[in-house]
Amino acid sequence: MEKIISFDRQGRIYLPEELRRYLVFKTFIAKIKDRGLYLEPIEEDPLEELSKLGRGKLKVKSIAQIKKEAREEVKEYAQKKIRRY
Repeated sequence: MEKIISFDRQGRIYLPEELRRYLVFKTFIAKIKDRGLYLEPIEEDPLEELSKLGRGKLKVKSIAQIKKEAREEVKEYAQKKIRRY
């Protein structure tokens, strides 16, 4: 689906209703790719989504262990992103 859209003086982009109906998510990360703008969907409440995914798994780990693993994942992700550029 393609639509011509524009933004106002404040930089807000208006998405027509037919595009909004198509979208499942309401929150996005905006990225510049090549000569365009890419909107990557993210969950409304990432913590809630994490709790859904790990309800059983989180019970067997300490908060310190969860923090350590999260830091390691963020570090790995950042290193991958830096290597791309």
